[in-house]
Amino acid sequence: MIWDSGPYAILMPGQLSERPGMALPLAGDEAFERLAGGFDGLTGGRFRYWVTQAPAEELGERFIAPAAMVLYGALCAEVALSRFGPPEAVAGYSLGFYAAGLFARCVKASAVLEWLERVNAANGKDFPPGSFALASETGLSRAEVEALLDRWGLGEVAVANVNNPKQVVFAGPRNAVERATERLKGLVMDVRLLPLDVPLHTRYVERARSEATPWWQGVPAADPLWPIVSPRDGHVIHAGREFRKEVAEALSSPTNWVAAVAGLRALGVRRLLDLSPGGELGRMARWTDRDMDILPVSSLWESNA
Repeated sequence: MIWDSGPYAILMPGQLSERPGMALPLAGDEAFERLAGGFDGLTGGRFRYWVTQAPAEELGERFIAPAAMVLYGALCAEVALSRFGPPEAVAGYSLGFYAAGLFARCVKASAVLEWLERVNAANGKDFPPGSFALASETGLSRAEVEALLDRWGLGEVAVANVNNPKQVVFAGPRNAVERATERLKGLVMDVRLLPLDVPLHTRYVERARSEATPWWQGVPAADPLWPIVSPRDGHVIHAGREFRKEVAEALSSPTNWVAAVAGLRALGVRRLLDLSPGGELGRMARWTDRDMDILPVSSLWESNA
């Protein structure tokens, strides 16, 4: 599908959206080559390899996926800018929020990568591999899931992401998440463990937030070139200092994609360019608002055919 002219917003993906070769069709594009060289310089020459050649097992590693996805989102958005012109707004799911700020010129890539390193270092101490787990369910709202967890005495399990009105990601100690998953079977359309074991966007990462935030508060932050929609509650961010504050707040607060989509709609945007390689963000947006017009990331290379 080829993009035509008109206002649009960009959706930036987070972790678990990564796919092998996800940026390979863009290799050779002027914007890709310009940014990939700089990103290689920040990642020890690994960025281009990550987004064009790395196998799934390597790309999905705990300390590789976050950096790869943030830089991938910013790079794809730059290609979109060169193809389709400036967006009306940008919104990022989880880690995609960092990509949104990077693309909107709020902060430098080096600062975002250092923030990730500091957060990952703290989380590495608190969450040894396999000690925590995340799972997703499809069929119940956040309020319904939280009511069931309370009834079952599973207060250790916390909501991490609201993907659409009837899909929720929850996290906590692995044994508690596994018990919740078993109890939900038969009550929902689908429930499954996710290949991630760091309970981001929950109270469990509060220590990482408190340790990394003092440094982050000193990072220079410019006002964004385009409005950025908060992943927590959908409010629109126009100031660099507000973006910087929201990054810290969002680390230990649930990502609410329903609110983010509502925030985009409040801006009058109904056309969304979905940069997630598998199209997850667009599907989630459509489940939230059926009037949204979604174009996939493949629009970037199809427009240059």
